[in-house]
Amino acid sequence: MTKIRLITSQANEQVKQWQKLKTKKGRLQQGALLIEGEHLMEEALKAGIPFFAVLLEQGKTGITEPLLHRFPERVPVYELAPPLFRRLVETETPQGIAAVIRLPEWSPDELLARQKQEATYLLLDAIQDPGNLGTIIRTAKAAGVDGILLGKGTVDPFNSKAVRAAMGSIFRIPLVQADLAEAIGMLGEQGVTVVGTTPHAGVYHFDYPYSKRVAILLGNEGRGVHPDLLARADVQVKIPMPGQTESLNVSSVGAILLFERVRQQYQHK
Repeated sequence: MTKIRLITSQANEQVKQWQKLKTKKGRLQQGALLIEGEHLMEEALKAGIPFFAVLLEQGKTGITEPLLHRFPERVPVYELAPPLFRRLVETETPQGIAAVIRLPEWSPDELLARQKQEATYLLLDAIQDPGNLGTIIRTAKAAGVDGILLGKGTVDPFNSKAVRAAMGSIFRIPLVQADLAEAIGMLGEQGVTVVGTTPHAGVYHFDYPYSKRVAILLGNEGRGVHPDLLARADVQVKIPMPGQTESLNVSSVGAILLFERVRQQYQHK
């Protein structure tokens, strides 16, 4: 393990750069992401994400000793005075360890060009709550989704709240920004059936037989899927709600539809 470097000054240029990672602009400019806690660091290590730096809160190095020994010597380790460390992190009770890693990037062309015989995609139209987005990403990874296309108006998936809600899945599933109207056209050319979600559909989600290559379209928390995008879907389904609830949270809708897809896949194995 490399030598630990102590930082105590708030005027330190490195600290100033790390502070900018709290914003989407800063993350994009630096191509980096700051993550908090041992769990996310473990997940990033497992996913093979390059680490730029490891940050420790002064006085808490003992509890992180085993993890630190897993990093190659080329990864610098910094120990920060508690006020500096807490200025960088966003959790109320930080664990005392964080890291700066490379911002994951995936190409839309690379994702859509995959010619898998069986594939599942998610199309997200203006999902605004980072907690919802993170939960959807975590559920999508559990359900074996091959990639997620983020439409205009969808919150940055590397927002700290979204990253925490995704619980490491954000490092393991392709996430690409896309014009959903164009993406639906490209998916259709590749034989992918686009399934839209609306309470006004005439087909229940469990009565629709998913095709081998499918994309599920989820909409904004308030208005649902934009009508223009919904009109481009190959089929529209709805989730029955005998309790007459007006609507479900979009992350719940995603989980219900994705695991119906999984159920049908397993049924035919």
